[in-house]
Amino acid sequence: MKRAGVILHAERDQAVTTARALIETLLSRGVDVWALDGDADRIGLPGINATPAMPEDLDLVIVFGGDGTLLRAAEAVGRSGVPLLGINFGHLGFLSELERSELDDGLKRLLDNGFIVEERLVLEAEVDHGDRVETLRALNDVIVAKVATGRAVRLGVTIGGERLISWAADGVIVATPTGSTAYSFSAGGPVVSPHIDCIVVTPVSPHGLFARSVIVPPDEEVELALEGERDPASLSADGLPAIKLAPGARVRLRAGKDRIRLAKLEPRPFWRLVREKFHLNPGE
Repeated sequence: MKRAGVILHAERDQAVTTARALIETLLSRGVDVWALDGDADRIGLPGINATPAMPEDLDLVIVFGGDGTLLRAAEAVGRSGVPLLGINFGHLGFLSELERSELDDGLKRLLDNGFIVEERLVLEAEVDHGDRVETLRALNDVIVAKVATGRAVRLGVTIGGERLISWAADGVIVATPTGSTAYSFSAGGPVVSPHIDCIVVTPVSPHGLFARSVIVPPDEEVELALEGERDPASLSADGLPAIKLAPGARVRLRAGKDRIRLAKLEPRPFWRLVREKFHLNPGE
């Protein structure tokens, strides 16, 4: 590894302290290090390359934070394919490779043995406002939700060109397998192995008998149409600031052609991770 980037949790001072110590080790080993301008100021070490945007030719980006920080890092690397290695400063940390207590040993293994790469499906969303179209990407999920308190939003769902249902609900979550353990799980959706390519569509508090998630193959498009004449909605991709949807707006979602790449120090079974993060009792 010759060129590495770092991205920090926006608020946690301990992430800064830990990153500073790791970067000093990287610099002493001859690794060139880049950090986004604000993060470089917080770290305050000479020798760091401050940049407004992550270079596309880095070997690795190390992320100090929880899953939310890693999602922000996924946006920062965009379509470059630079692998992300997460160090967990959050809660569950499903996307992180290392806990803070594992950092010293993990850094040694990283520098001595390198890493392997696991590719994750990404959602592409095309939002048709009627007078303009904007596009978004998400590693975890795209959520269309109600705005008005006490009122459901009505969303027509079409999958693979076939109209499925019109849900009156608090919202609809369209998730990747990676995002199946996030908000989709909280709404009653299934846990899906990231090694399965699919899209998970989950209603949030629907008013009707059909209140189940549906699993969609990656080559079929999902369309959500905001029905009704007066109820707006909001759309958020990977927890980024929401955008407003007016009645009549349509959101088309599909599996992206490119993937987000996560760095792993060693192969780890996904179901072991599920057991550990959710503190499941495996029995005998």
